[in-house]
Amino acid sequence: MLSPPITLLTAAIAVVGANSMVLAPITGAVAADLGGDPADIVQAAAAYGVTTAISAILLAPRADVIGAHRALYHAVLIVLASMIASVVAPTKWALTLAQGVGGIGAGMAIPAIYALAPQLGPKGQEKRSMGLVLSGWTLALVAGVAGSGFLAEFAGWRAVYAVLAVAIIGVFIAMHRIDLTVDLSSARPTSPLTALRVPGIWRGLFAAGALMLGFYGTYAFIGAHVHDALGRGPDWAGVVTLFYGTGFGLAALIDKYVDRLPQSQAGALSFAGLTAVYLAQLAFGGIFVALTLIALCWGIVQHLGLNFVVSRLASLDVSQRGAVLGLNSAVTYLAVTGGALAFRPAYEYGGLALCNLLSALCVAAAVAESLTAPRADHSAA
Repeated sequence: MLSPPITLLTAAIAVVGANSMVLAPITGAVAADLGGDPADIVQAAAAYGVTTAISAILLAPRADVIGAHRALYHAVLIVLASMIASVVAPTKWALTLAQGVGGIGAGMAIPAIYALAPQLGPKGQEKRSMGLVLSGWTLALVAGVAGSGFLAEFAGWRAVYAVLAVAIIGVFIAMHRIDLTVDLSSARPTSPLTALRVPGIWRGLFAAGALMLGFYGTYAFIGAHVHDALGRGPDWAGVVTLFYGTGFGLAALIDKYVDRLPQSQAGALSFAGLTAVYLAQLAFGGIFVALTLIALCWGIVQHLGLNFVVSRLASLDVSQRGAVLGLNSAVTYLAVTGGALAFRPAYEYGGLALCNLLSALCVAAAVAESLTAPRADHSAA
């Protein structure tokens, strides 16, 4: 049974995560209301990603001084302000500014949530607690991809941000009722530079970058593949995404079994599974049913890989969790942009199959890193 703090953190990651995903499915509706074309509205999403990465680098380390619980409190207020500003945005530039502010909040919130998860869960079950919190991304995916499009169609795009604002207010109220306070006896000022000197950080960030670049390099073009190669509409692409999200959520049920493995084996198993998934997509991605079933497996092993990466980084130096996990979030959001930009020529030249091959190479490199990492690196995780 989920403890109240872990439940609250899961809800927080779901709302903050959904805020990062809702704009893409509703760009058409937003453009029709504010003027311009959907490509113009994508600039708002880009602003969100850029400010998230910058905030994760520069502001996330504050959690190491004031406590991750206080950092999350401040971040929730910033995200709420962003959502309200998005609801009332009169122009596309106002929306872009609002999304930029939201990115600042997300860059603080996500590392703080990841830092709190192993501290507030049951002792000895830190990785399972992290896995449960990560399952909040499943809720974010369902709400962000499926829910936002449905709500925008029937109630307008502003209703999407209004619902998110109500949800984040719920998180804010719950934070006053559920104690998220953590020990600050080892609190000290940190920075990206001090975090980069933590033993094992470079290898950990390499694994994180390989995982997320491989993911976004393929995920960014799933919708285009379903349309271009399979001749189906966006609703069918949504089915693939929902199967992925279902797998991601189901993986929380097997986290405790994977946790029993030595860390090097757990990491290698996760990344090897992802390599197999991308190669399976390469071979059978031209069949919609196969693509959908593979997406279910993709969600499962992606969850295991993400849990391994985040838990590993969180344990490298407990006194610098904010700074270390801020770097992880920065790498993640750079991979969002890098995956779309770097893999676009590959998609145009060789379709999703070539993207699958490149993604497989990314996570295969992570397999090698996991198997060759010093034992001290993994024993800390």
